[in-house]
Amino acid sequence: MNKKTDRGNWSGWLDLSQSLSGGLLAIFLWTHLILVSSILLGAEAMTWVAKTMELSFLTADGHGYPWVVSIIALLIAAIVLVHVLVAIHKLPLSLRQQKALRQQLNLVNHGDTRLWVWQAATGVVILLLLPVHLWLIGSAPETIGPHGSADRIWQQGAWLLYLPLLLCVELHAAIGVYRLAVKWGVARDLNTRERLKKIKTIISVIFIVVGLASLLAFLPYANG
Repeated sequence: MNKKTDRGNWSGWLDLSQSLSGGLLAIFLWTHLILVSSILLGAEAMTWVAKTMELSFLTADGHGYPWVVSIIALLIAAIVLVHVLVAIHKLPLSLRQQKALRQQLNLVNHGDTRLWVWQAATGVVILLLLPVHLWLIGSAPETIGPHGSADRIWQQGAWLLYLPLLLCVELHAAIGVYRLAVKWGVARDLNTRERLKKIKTIISVIFIVVGLASLLAFLPYANG
């Protein structure tokens, strides 16, 4: 009996850890995209955002502390690691589990299950690409800005990394927030779930469009 209770408590802690880490990462992601989209307002706007993130207002010369961005990258990496370690135990890792999942999807057209499959698939892609992005940013935080970021994206070919990462993180985050709402009782009835799915889709489209527009907005600064 105690062992069952311990397993239940442990499972509850895992669920809570996954929900908290996923929620924090979704908030950070959307905040990050909004900050990066400052390039749409021009070079001065993004320079101001970059310098503010480096706490330039605390230094007399306005140079700031670029290492602050490196610390943020490390913190995000730590939260991602927690999220992955907790979430991985729910993935169908064995061939038997994958076969059972395919059979279930063929027999029952369950929308939420398919969303979970998409979330799991995008999560794997994110796990492969995100560490590279965090390394590029964390190892050279002083290059973040209109010209430095443009050079990294377009001259060094980082857009090949950022484009699939953008699509995957947006889908993953929106689905994750929807599933959090369902899991913790925000959406109990089918009508509420359908409305939340529409909101999820709208949010994904908006942030993907903003992200794509931001990538293109760096193009004029790539040679400057």
